[in-house]
Amino acid sequence: MSDLTPQAESELRQIIGQVEQLRQQVQAVHQRTHYEDLEHADLGLEIVHHALEEVLEHTGQGGHIESTPDRQAHQQAEAWLAQVRQLRGAAQSFLGSHPSEDLETAIKALTIAEGSLHEVAERYE
Repeated sequence: MSDLTPQAESELRQIIGQVEQLRQQVQAVHQRTHYEDLEHADLGLEIVHHALEEVLEHTGQGGHIESTPDRQAHQQAEAWLAQVRQLRGAAQSFLGSHPSEDLETAIKALTIAEGSLHEVAERYE
């Protein structure tokens, strides 16, 4: 991982602010309309915010994950990770014969879950 330049950090902070503004707008529309997919949009923006924060903090997959050794927690995280990988593979195979934008989105969410669970497993390694 390379260090961020001050300019890149500033850009990321600005983007995080824009993401938060967009989240607030999405939440406001959701409160007025109660349209379910807007909850998914808000959740997606929350994940974007988290990922950008990890870049700034140099944590997560591209940075340093603080170790808190716990064999049982590590095994549980690895088990969940294996389940997510299996489900993502099955969904990917199913997508080949059953094209669906919603399934593509679910696969993307599983990819994010896989990365996050990998980070959890690393933390407890």
